Amino acid sequence: MEFTRDRALKLKPMRAKQIVAVIVLLVVALLLVVPPLLNGGVKVTLSSTTSVNADHLYLTIGEISGHRTDLSGTSAWQSISNKSIVVDLTQADISETVALGNLPLGQYETVRVRVTNATVIINGTSQKVQLDSRLFAIPVSFLAQFGASTVITLKVSPEIQKTTDGVTLKLSFTGVSANPSP
Repeated sequence: MEFTRDRALKLKPMRAKQIVAVIVLLVVALLLVVPPLLNGGVKVTLSSTTSVNADHLYLTIGEISGHRTDLSGTSAWQSISNKSIVVDLTQADISETVALGNLPLGQYETVRVRVTNATVIINGTSQKVQLDSRLFAIPVSFLAQFGASTVITLKVSPEIQKTTDGVTLKLSFTGVSANPSP
């Protein structure tokens, strides 16, 4: 009888360790599984509204992010993509996907586009372009939803100005969401 009691006492700590191990595994599993479920897919497309008088007008976009309505400050900006992509704005109304990403679920009010470079090719000659601005905040209301993908269409109006100092590019953006918020 003494032997059984000693053996039972030795098993109790083992069960406690097993319970702790199971709890730790559940917490780790939740941390791996839940965050992707709390995100909504976002696709951003870009097209030029007007043709430009150039062989090519290459625009390099370095970052696209969305601004949540329920947050403020820098934490309100959520990255959709920080992958650099080059688009040619020469032709009007040709849509190109510039970002595929995920955002935390919620309501968004603005899309921010950071342009890192612009180059124009006129009569076969490449020229670096001076940008009027590099950071653009475009009002677009959209909802990142569970299990749904939101498509945001950005329209850009490029305006090339030749000066004695070189070529300057002015850009203006508008945006529309495929699932506008209520």
